[in-house]
Amino acid sequence: MSALVAEQIGRADRPRCKVHRDAEIQVWHDLLASIEGTDWQRRTVCDEWDVADIAGHLIGQAEDVLRPWTFPRRYLKAKRVYPGIPRLDAHMMVQADEHRGTPPAELRTRFDRVWGKATRTISRYPELLRRPSLKVEGIPGYDRLALGYVHDILLARDLWMHRDDVCQALGRSFDAGPYAGEIVGQVMYDVVDGPFWGDRPTVVLELTGQGGGTYRLGRDEPVGRAAVDAVGYMRTLSGRDDAPVVSGDAAAVDAVSSCRMPF
Repeated sequence: MSALVAEQIGRADRPRCKVHRDAEIQVWHDLLASIEGTDWQRRTVCDEWDVADIAGHLIGQAEDVLRPWTFPRRYLKAKRVYPGIPRLDAHMMVQADEHRGTPPAELRTRFDRVWGKATRTISRYPELLRRPSLKVEGIPGYDRLALGYVHDILLARDLWMHRDDVCQALGRSFDAGPYAGEIVGQVMYDVVDGPFWGDRPTVVLELTGQGGGTYRLGRDEPVGRAAVDAVGYMRTLSGRDDAPVVSGDAAAVDAVSSCRMPF
């Protein structure tokens, strides 16, 4: 299979991003409806969060879309409550904090309500308001984030990856969905479009399983090939799993295994 040059993938357009986002919102509705009892308190890979905390964080993401003033309020609060933690991470922790203790039935209802409104709001945002960038402290490579990029790319990615976190915590299989390959492709584009691949050599990366595809990372002649499960590699890139099962040529395996980027 020929490799897709990652830097030539380009950014997904707004209508396609809405398809990704809305698909994830629907699957999350079904997932939350299926969680009962003590499963809400199951610990996840996300620091000190349990399943309910992840739902609270995601609700907070949608609230920041609907009420833009909540973002700077939480951002300032994060500095005070979680000093020493990268501000964007701390901001997300505040989102979860503010919904902790919410009864499950209310979490479900609130998730559906705020995300239904948020995705419609994003779709109606005029292009001029999507261009301003947010200054982000403490996350190299994401020092400034254009609002349109956050809405189109990061929110769907966050919903998708956290759904896997919850499935793992519950001991369930993860259905990456019909658009997983497109979401993963956008991650591959970000890896080389930003500073994350850095001075690593050019490699051919075969992502297997759900969301899989073959990509060339870098511009030069590849030093080798590596293969790894696609969803598993997203977990590695995002810092969730530092021991990926990568096979292939030694130089390529080392380059692939050591790369990280914020999700």
